[in-house]
Amino acid sequence: MMNTLNNISLAALFSIALASVAAADEPTVVVGLPRPTFGSGVVAPVVGGYGYHRTGAAASTAHESILRGRADVIRAQGEQALLIAEALRSYEEAKSRFLDNEVKRLAVRQERRRMGLADQHERFAKYQARRETTMALNRAAREIQATYVPAEQITETHAQTKLRLAKNLLINGRIDSGISGLVEVTQKYTNTDAAEEAAAILTEING
Repeated sequence: MMNTLNNISLAALFSIALASVAAADEPTVVVGLPRPTFGSGVVAPVVGGYGYHRTGAAASTAHESILRGRADVIRAQGEQALLIAEALRSYEEAKSRFLDNEVKRLAVRQERRRMGLADQHERFAKYQARRETTMALNRAAREIQATYVPAEQITETHAQTKLRLAKNLLINGRIDSGISGLVEVTQKYTNTDAAEEAAAILTEING
């Protein structure tokens, strides 16, 4: 019994000594204050030192544990800054691509508009050319119609000319040539007034 009590007393004294050594290492720590939390690391006294829950390691002092927590906060802030910078870079890239796509879309729209206008001009030019051609053909047709002389009229005119020449030959005493001219009129210009008159003259000459 006495040995057990002695062992308990020695353990208590040893614990008090350890607590005194820890207090000497970190004089600013006030026993009984709430445990501070930094990020995911938690400062908590454990057996054998100050635990640090982020890594599972035990800090030798509360100050070391606090510094580790602060280091994690700084590290987390740095990671946050990197993530923000990466997000901003991605945003700028997306914005740049969007602007490039807008420029290309506007260029395509302008090119389509230009091609549409060019097509309209081409179709209008073709329409104008067809219209001018049609007008020219109609004008030429009217001119031809205004100066048109039927073939029958031309034939009659030629027959009358030949008949007149034949008559002149007869009047001038060139009987054979005149008769030949009259025969030509009756044979070449049939169904004309000149041919009928030439035939009548030949009948009269032949008695």
